[in-house]
Amino acid sequence: MREFAIWAAGRLRERPRRIPRLESIARTIYRPVVELKAEVVRSAEPIPFADLDRDAFRPIRPGQGFGRTLECAWLRIKGEAPADAPPGAVLLLGIRGEGLVLDAGGEVLDGVSTVWQQGDLPHGGGRFRPVRGAPTSGPIELYADIAYNGWLLYPYGRGVYDGARIAVRDDTAFGLYYDYLTLLVLAESTPDAVLARSLRAALDAAWSRLRTGDAAAARGELAGPLAQASESDFTYSAIGHGHLDQAWLWPIRETKRKAARTYARQLNNVAEHPGYVYGTSQPQQLAWMKAEQPAIYARLQRAVAERRIELQGSFWVETDTNLPGGESLVRQAIVGRRFLQEEFGLGDDDLRLCWLPDTFGYSGALPQILKKSGMDWFQTIKLAWNRVNDFPHRTFQWRGIDGTGVLVHMPPEGDYNSRGAADGLLRGLRRYPERALDTALLVFGSGDGGGGPGEVHLEVTGREHSLRGLPKVAYSSAGDFFRALEEKDVVPSHQGELYLEAHQGTYTTQRRTKQHNRRVERMLHEVEALAAIVGEPTREELEPHWRDVLLHQFHDILPGSAIERVNREARETYARIEGELDGIAERLVERLPGSDVGSDAVPTAVNLTSFPRVEHVRQDGVWMRAEVAPYAAAPLLPAPSASPELRTTADTISNGRVTLRFGSSGDVTSMIDADGGEHAGRGLNRLVLHRDPYQFPWDAWDIGPGYLRRTPDVLVPRTIESGVDGPTVWRRQVFRWGRGEVEQRIVLEAGDDLVRVETRVDWRESHRMLRAEFRPAHYGDQARCEIQFGHLLRPTTERDEVERAQFEICAHKWLAVQDAEAGFAVLNDGTYGHRAKAGLLSLNLLRAPTFPDPTADRGEHRFTYAFRAFAPGDTGLTGVIADGYRLNNPLRIAEGVAFDSAVASSDPGVVVETVKPAESGEGVVVRLYEGLGQARTTALSVGIPHSRATFTDLLERPLGPADLRHLELGPFEIVTIHLECS
Repeated sequence: MREFAIWAAGRLRERPRRIPRLESIARTIYRPVVELKAEVVRSAEPIPFADLDRDAFRPIRPGQGFGRTLECAWLRIKGEAPADAPPGAVLLLGIRGEGLVLDAGGEVLDGVSTVWQQGDLPHGGGRFRPVRGAPTSGPIELYADIAYNGWLLYPYGRGVYDGARIAVRDDTAFGLYYDYLTLLVLAESTPDAVLARSLRAALDAAWSRLRTGDAAAARGELAGPLAQASESDFTYSAIGHGHLDQAWLWPIRETKRKAARTYARQLNNVAEHPGYVYGTSQPQQLAWMKAEQPAIYARLQRAVAERRIELQGSFWVETDTNLPGGESLVRQAIVGRRFLQEEFGLGDDDLRLCWLPDTFGYSGALPQILKKSGMDWFQTIKLAWNRVNDFPHRTFQWRGIDGTGVLVHMPPEGDYNSRGAADGLLRGLRRYPERALDTALLVFGSGDGGGGPGEVHLEVTGREHSLRGLPKVAYSSAGDFFRALEEKDVVPSHQGELYLEAHQGTYTTQRRTKQHNRRVERMLHEVEALAAIVGEPTREELEPHWRDVLLHQFHDILPGSAIERVNREARETYARIEGELDGIAERLVERLPGSDVGSDAVPTAVNLTSFPRVEHVRQDGVWMRAEVAPYAAAPLLPAPSASPELRTTADTISNGRVTLRFGSSGDVTSMIDADGGEHAGRGLNRLVLHRDPYQFPWDAWDIGPGYLRRTPDVLVPRTIESGVDGPTVWRRQVFRWGRGEVEQRIVLEAGDDLVRVETRVDWRESHRMLRAEFRPAHYGDQARCEIQFGHLLRPTTERDEVERAQFEICAHKWLAVQDAEAGFAVLNDGTYGHRAKAGLLSLNLLRAPTFPDPTADRGEHRFTYAFRAFAPGDTGLTGVIADGYRLNNPLRIAEGVAFDSAVASSDPGVVVETVKPAESGEGVVVRLYEGLGQARTTALSVGIPHSRATFTDLLERPLGPADLRHLELGPFEIVTIHLECS
């Protein structure tokens, strides 16, 4: 806990010295009139208001606990207040936690929270919060759905009921409190020594007046400094926000409750504060409100129509962008945007912003996806979290791997939970390389667990609109800010990915979740392709599945940085989706065109990838050979009865094209191709265990680069055997150590260059990493890493701090290096974390962090990775791309169906990624991309009946006619074509 103690001491040092005076002022704001009584019903899971047993409530006294972390409770507050409420009367509720307050009939009144975030300024109500809309006279009966969700990052402490009362607010004391707080923070943070002295003198004078009992005179001492106008030309556009993780240190069920509290609170805020605008960014949470809180939802619709609440971005959730497939990112936009347009009537101009403040790095494919989904602007703060290098820009043009650009702004304070006070405003100016633009976004309010701006935020920012010593602060929507920004001359630019120099462990943590995601993405692809081929619209049937998959790509679920319950429930959801998709696929396969090979149904292979497939499959225990064109089906053929080229000795296996020799540690010490070329270098597939020490506080997120300085434990096989099985030759190696076991089958298939490593791991470690290391003979200064719709070039050198900081990188199905003579690639079916430096390619197979999920990745795992050599140039790299799809998209075996290619590209460097029913329900959409990073021309042969072909954007809006005989694509360009039927 040493790191925590250092952190806590630092926060104490930031506490302004005059805070005790503020606490004295706070004690004069509210005068209690009537103490109310409370009763409680506790439960492990939420109880809907309609299901409450009114006889189950039991008394609870102030100071008593109502539940531990993630436990639930209902309070019933009752009492009798004077019939004539005095002026300024309010109902105050004190809880350690958060809650949604309802009247006796179940109407939502307000959301309350005393959840403390690091950096929060003190609230004038202390442990109590006003409940807006609550009665303050006569008989009172209220209900509060309350929760305690831990302290900061940790499941410590308990929820406590502190009381409920009717009190009278002294408006003069209230105003004095926030006058004093606003100027106190400015005095403590301004670099202007003259201004600081004058502010401290005013604060001291106000305190002296207050000690005589004259609060009005105290306010008078501060009125002068508060009236002095800002002399700055710089303006912050301030938007309220309550960043709410879909799941993190709480499960999804709690996020639904947090969303209701947040929206209730912010709807009241916009009603009370003219000009204030609140922004919300995840349609999934709005959909929950529609289903579970219809009254809140109706109020949200009105507030959006009145432009008091801004719907930010088009993605269904604030997704991770490193790990999801390209089609998933497209669907984030399609599904999210459609909901916002249908439910809130938004137009294209309202949906130009992508809002991803907290995601752990941003794919180089994202600019093109955004632009072709109607989004021209991008907002994040996350690169402010870089551990090594300060990212050089905050406002810039970001160009992706294809050259498409979007305008990016990163609020310079580096926080999406700004407290909106003077220290943050001035810190933002200091950190802003583009401050000559005289504008920046201020995203203020409590977040991560939702909440948004509270009383403190709004009172402080309300005094800062024009205040000497500060830039100006103007309430604004984010959209209006970006519209003004794009009119300015934004010169800085960045090409490629936005790599976050932190949280690289999220490429690996919770492997099962990542494998499930890869699998379900493939299954959705297959179901949609089958539906397109047989002509069955499936949007309505698949929309719930897509929504669930997109939800679980949220940036703390798929990356693996959530608590155990979230991860367990995610696996359960994936398993359910996979089962349901299997059923849909089986139904669609039965509708495929029948085979004409005879009356008896014969087994056939269905290939739903862009590449022709020639490979062996085992069917009912018998090896068969498949030869099937792209997006086609063909009968299986008998496999040769013998394959004499398959050979095995005590330390080698060979298929005639590849010969592998194994060393004493089970690694491949020699890999010779059919031409005699050696590819093994200093060894391939060496299994090693690295120490992976606890990383405070982001254990599941981070990998300490110090592991590279320590010598790992090299695993040595305890059991070795080999043999030939039909058209395959294999070697089985079993590695055992103190608390674990790895079993691997290294498999070569007749006629194939790919080496498969089928792996089972019994993993019982803590704070260790299992990695497979490759040091090939042919390497280069750059690694090609597959990402969505293409690949990214990353340096394998460590010539400067930027290159050294990228010690762990993300790749999808493959990663490849090459020199002038040959290339070498590693491939996988669910591994994302890699290292590619100084001659090494390393797959991060498993981690074992202990926070926030102490069970992370423990247990049995089964997965496959592979490696192969390839010839340099387009043909060799195309083979790697094809093998990546082959490893991840097994042929589907059916009975008695056969058909020619539904869709095929004449140039194998142009990949047909998606074939699906159109979102409109009319026709079929084909999505393809250029995969080699070069301008190319292809012809698209189509077996799907259609009358015309039209280019569209990713949202399937028409752009113009398409000539399928001649399609020109730029490097890594995504092209979408609608095949329309008349």
